[in-house]
Amino acid sequence: MSKPKELHRFYKSKAWLVARNIKTSATQGKCERCGAIGEEVHHKIRITVDNVSDTNISLNQDNLELLCKYCHNEEHGRFKKKGKIFDIDGNLVNTDKPQ
Repeated sequence: MSKPKELHRFYKSKAWLVARNIKTSATQGKCERCGAIGEEVHHKIRITVDNVSDTNISLNQDNLELLCKYCHNEEHGRFKKKGKIFDIDGNLVNTDKPQ
C-alpha cells in the first residue's frame, strides 16, 4: 500500500527532516524503548491526510519517539500472522517458550 501524496510530501519535507534530526540527537540515537540503535522516528499520534498539516501532531517533539526497527514493527503489529509471531528477520518466534 502506497502513502497518499500529502504524506509522501511531508516525509520528504525539510521541516520533517529537521524534526527527525532533533529527535535523533535528543535521544543520542538510541531507541527510547529498549536502548538499541534507533532507526525510525515514530509518531505516537499517527499522521493522516487530515492532520499532517497540524504541526502540533506532525512536528511536535512530544509526539515523536525514536525506535529501533524491532520496536517500531512491534508498535505497528507487523510480522504477526494467524497467532504466530515472526522476528524482524522473518523467523518464527516460539511464544510458548520463555526467552
